[in-house]
Amino acid sequence: MPDNLNSIALNQYSARFTTTVLNEVYRSQDVVTGAGLLKLTPVRQVNLGILNRLFEEWKNNAEAFRSPYFDFSNEEVKTALEEFMNTASQHIAVKRADLEPLLSDSVKESLKLLLTPANYFEDKIRAVADAEFTHAKAEQLVKYTHIHRGIAEALLGRLTDSGSDSVYQTQAVSWLYEFKDNADLIDDTEQHLVLFAEIFPINISELKIQEAEKAVPQPPQPHKHESFFDSAFSQLEPSTARPVAPRAEPASAVIGEIVAKSNAGSSPERDSLNNRFKVEIPKPSEDKSYGTVPLKVENIAGSIPLGQRFMFVNQLFDRNSEHFDKAIYELDRVKSFEEAENLIWHRYASKYAWDVNGEAVTALLAIVKRKFA
Repeated sequence: MPDNLNSIALNQYSARFTTTVLNEVYRSQDVVTGAGLLKLTPVRQVNLGILNRLFEEWKNNAEAFRSPYFDFSNEEVKTALEEFMNTASQHIAVKRADLEPLLSDSVKESLKLLLTPANYFEDKIRAVADAEFTHAKAEQLVKYTHIHRGIAEALLGRLTDSGSDSVYQTQAVSWLYEFKDNADLIDDTEQHLVLFAEIFPINISELKIQEAEKAVPQPPQPHKHESFFDSAFSQLEPSTARPVAPRAEPASAVIGEIVAKSNAGSSPERDSLNNRFKVEIPKPSEDKSYGTVPLKVENIAGSIPLGQRFMFVNQLFDRNSEHFDKAIYELDRVKSFEEAENLIWHRYASKYAWDVNGEAVTALLAIVKRKFA
């Protein structure tokens, strides 16, 4: 779930909403038909979410009929299969046990769309790893989106205007971040919250995590034994008792100093860990476009030394190494520096509130540029 939604509260609300609806619906019937799903709840987005899931299942069932022993390219077979699937779709009959998970998931997804639309649409764009954002996918997104439908339509319009039937996911995400805050494309949340409340009362303050609450540090655990990899980041944080220097010393230099002190008294010919493995990163002043490029690298992940990894994780990704690894993986997958730069500015910089002129951002851009040199 997104960082500003409380997943526990969301699950609890979804369960209560679902139970209330199903208790009423199945009071006098054993199954719900397709027509019944269209008006299952007063929240149209919830109903559309269920239909979207049934549509995906319907397509998967059609694919399951295919077999290497029969000619499914034969026109007669194709027509018969299409007629059968269309007929089956006219006879939807869902029992309570099967509808319950569909409804619960749709409630959670609808609230995510309502309260955090940028996260919702980005997840839809990236639903299939390494797949492109196609015209068919954009049309389906519009078809099954009621809340904040303007954003879905804007994505489809931008893809149509590009003259291409598909684009890279990163390109579609960059479009999303261009107009995600456009008030003309965003619905009034209150009108939809009223519809949710018709089924079960909803408390937004419980669903949304306040920024102040997120910033409160957790109490120390005196008896907890941490690994080096868990404690290393906190150990590298500057002490609050020391005066803040006008410019932070690079993390790689700090690591080198620590290793040099630990090797005091040993043979002078023995290289420090920092000297053996360090990578020279161009200084920002040498080139205003993120540094000079002395040597091309095959991949970004393998060209980041340990000291710089600590710096990037701590300063750019809120000390979350998983977010850092995911970002570097995505940057390694793009095809050009322009696409990588677009991803950095439109996704990471805005999401983590980067200082775009800071040392860490400049160093990261220099490494990324070296891959596409």
